[in-house]
Amino acid sequence: LAALEEAREAAAGEKNLKWSLDYGGSLEQAELINLPPVHETGLDGEGVIVGLIDTGFEFAHEAMQNVDILATYDFINDDTDVSDGPGDPEYQAYHGTEVLSLLAGYKEGDMIGAAYKASFILAKTEEIDREDPEEEDNFIAALEWMEGLGVDVVSSQIGYVDWYNYSDMDGLTAPITIACDMAATLGVVVVTAAGNLNGEPGLPPMMAPADGRHVITVGSVMLDGQVFYTSSRGPTYDGRTKPDLMAMGAGAVVASYHADWVYPHVFGTSYATAQIAGVVTLMLERLPNLSPWQVREALRMTASQADQPDNDYGWGIVDAQAAVNY
Repeated sequence: LAALEEAREAAAGEKNLKWSLDYGGSLEQAELINLPPVHETGLDGEGVIVGLIDTGFEFAHEAMQNVDILATYDFINDDTDVSDGPGDPEYQAYHGTEVLSLLAGYKEGDMIGAAYKASFILAKTEEIDREDPEEEDNFIAALEWMEGLGVDVVSSQIGYVDWYNYSDMDGLTAPITIACDMAATLGVVVVTAAGNLNGEPGLPPMMAPADGRHVITVGSVMLDGQVFYTSSRGPTYDGRTKPDLMAMGAGAVVASYHADWVYPHVFGTSYATAQIAGVVTLMLERLPNLSPWQVREALRMTASQADQPDNDYGWGIVDAQAAVNY
């Protein structure tokens, strides 16, 4: 395994010579969605406000030293500290930290986030040791708070299924789904994870708010472009195609929560979602007046299977360069 990893890093080093930024281990996930050519044009997210709703965030990692944070709020403990705090479960902030790095991380030779110069609003709403409707209320409160602060893009990697049935995945039932669609009508592009529920008995095939009518729902593929086995599939209960789009969520490189110089490989639709939210950020940097529906159309119509969308891949793997120029 060590020899394989060494060979992979050597190959990535050779490939990095073609781009002015050295993506390090994150090169493959970036190239899969054709992100480096967009960075080459000078787009980096500057001037766009991105909101993340997650478990919490830590900033000690070497790739997280220059994150531009506009506002933070902990909706669990009712304060402004979104890092691990007294009374939090162990590793509370690990998921949010890793997700944020895919957008905002920057350490040449190790990883480059998709929109590393964007500005961020961070909300801590999800407790990792329990699952109950109060967390859904926290999410909705965070979304309202972010919209009031002028957020442009919201990247949501969390969702809920435990108190829902498949019949509720119709885009009209779950409060969290209704709230995300309302945010879209107010001009916020909401990008959300489909979930990792494929094959889970007794649960809906996706998690709310992935069933939203106006959100961008994201599934996960491997480096070879094949859908990852846990990635949630559609359709919604009312027959709409989901997910919308795909990115590499199986084996994606992130900044570690556990050690401030380590870059592990992670798995899940959460990590694909953050990358596509980064592409959306670059699209809005170039054309700030795009509506959420124009953004989604551009992403869908330029993705890898735009002509034949299905309920495994949606419209396919994102092509960032084509979407930015659509």
